[in-house]
Amino acid sequence: MKVAIVAGGQGAGKTALLLHVLRHARNAGIQGGVFKIDALDAGDEAVFQAAGFPATGHAAGDVCPDHEAMVVLGRAWDWAQGLGLDLLCIETAGLCHRCSPFLKRAFALCVVSGLAHLGTPEGMRPMVESADGVVLTKTSLISPAERQVFTARLRAIQPAGRVLTADGLTGEGTGDVAAAVLAARDIRFLDVEPLRSALPMGFCHFCQGMGSGHG
Repeated sequence: MKVAIVAGGQGAGKTALLLHVLRHARNAGIQGGVFKIDALDAGDEAVFQAAGFPATGHAAGDVCPDHEAMVVLGRAWDWAQGLGLDLLCIETAGLCHRCSPFLKRAFALCVVSGLAHLGTPEGMRPMVESADGVVLTKTSLISPAERQVFTARLRAIQPAGRVLTADGLTGEGTGDVAAAVLAARDIRFLDVEPLRSALPMGFCHFCQGMGSGHG
């Protein structure tokens, strides 16, 4: 099974982007589904289900969703395997972006909104620099000059310069994102999956302190 972990800020357009990726996958004969992790159960899985894709949600509660993702990976795998999926997309939105929820063996996609502050890429450095691909979204809502500047900032942090632009509203660029995801190798989760970068030990007090404000 192909596994893609899709992370990024809240409201970055991850769900809209994933809908297009799943449609491209379906057109290629690949059945995909989404395991959605958020601080609270916002019911976003219903958006995928309405489009005909298997989806389920998990509420992280007071724990940062990026941290909780590492705890429920086995549950996500069992859910996808039980449905016979070819592609499992794990969507998670952390609270502070001071760490990264990416596994070494799973495809890692970092989503950044083009409407965010130009300093956002630096604030998301652990996530941006460890991703297999970074996607700048909502590009139809910014000028070409803004897109160019934002993309340059992302490439300066991303070692391999793997930066794509896509728009969930128009679908522009989503085919390239889907191609990158579908090119990932199939894996089977191990009992212990190594992370690309270390999460804080135990509870992250910064994320815990922000929990109520981001509910």
